[in-house]
Amino acid sequence: MPNAVVMTGYGPPEVLTWAGVPLPEPVAGQIRIKVKAAGISPTDLALRAGYLKAIPLPAGAVLGFEAAGTVDAVGPGVAGTSIGDAVTALLFSLGGYAEYAVASIWARKPDAVSWLDAAALPGSAEAAERVLWQLNVTGGETLLLFGGGGSVGIIATQLAVARGVKVISAVGEHDETLVRELGATPVRYGAGVTGRVRELGAVDAVFDAAGTGVLADAIALAGGPKRVITLSDPAAAGFGVTLSEPTPDRAPGALDEAIALLAEGRLRLRAHTTMPMQQAAEAHRRLESGTVHQRIILTLN
Repeated sequence: MPNAVVMTGYGPPEVLTWAGVPLPEPVAGQIRIKVKAAGISPTDLALRAGYLKAIPLPAGAVLGFEAAGTVDAVGPGVAGTSIGDAVTALLFSLGGYAEYAVASIWARKPDAVSWLDAAALPGSAEAAERVLWQLNVTGGETLLLFGGGGSVGIIATQLAVARGVKVISAVGEHDETLVRELGATPVRYGAGVTGRVRELGAVDAVFDAAGTGVLADAIALAGGPKRVITLSDPAAAGFGVTLSEPTPDRAPGALDEAIALLAEGRLRLRAHTTMPMQQAAEAHRRLESGTVHQRIILTLN
């Protein structure tokens, strides 16, 4: 019986337990992956803590929207992918924190892309592309991005700048140099951010990749909630703001595009560190402490 990081209920990191689970079987259009690495996203933390109960989870859920590994089994109707292929996968039904995961959306991993980068890419690339599409930001417009130094924000900045969008990125001091290098204009996050952004000009749309506590400022700067989207703030509905959820039809080509850009050296990812998958609870604890400024990628030997 394979193992996975099982969520025994909503709550603190301790609800994550390494335990035996049934071997998942791919159905039509799916593959099964022998996982080498899996990314931890801010949404994982919010789901585990119970802040996003609007997204239903089954009993004994296994978190993880993104994983990389080798194809172990192929379901009916799958063409062009064979057992042994190296892939990166986006897991809309979760399941990445495991020795084996099934996926409906994947892309071949080029040799030039490491396993760690392949695991860090899928969820962030899809979220960045999805929200930019939902906001319908176009060349010449100004996008305010909260959380521009995070894994999603870094990719969203690069995609938006490449399309001629002016990006203002609200970040902490330690990320200011980074966002300048990506082509954005940094402003200091925190009290007074509204005034600092207004000094730079009008804002057409706001992408909240930070998580909590910025929606009032976002609405004030965008002139209303219509073009404000958050990835994980549970207060979204109360502000009339869209909480963007991943669906396969919103950014179907995001993973193929992003992995190609990464292999060509044209896409930069957030810096990351690693921890054994069996230590997922400790990884969540460190991320929630606010003392870790890198992504944590869970690895399996």
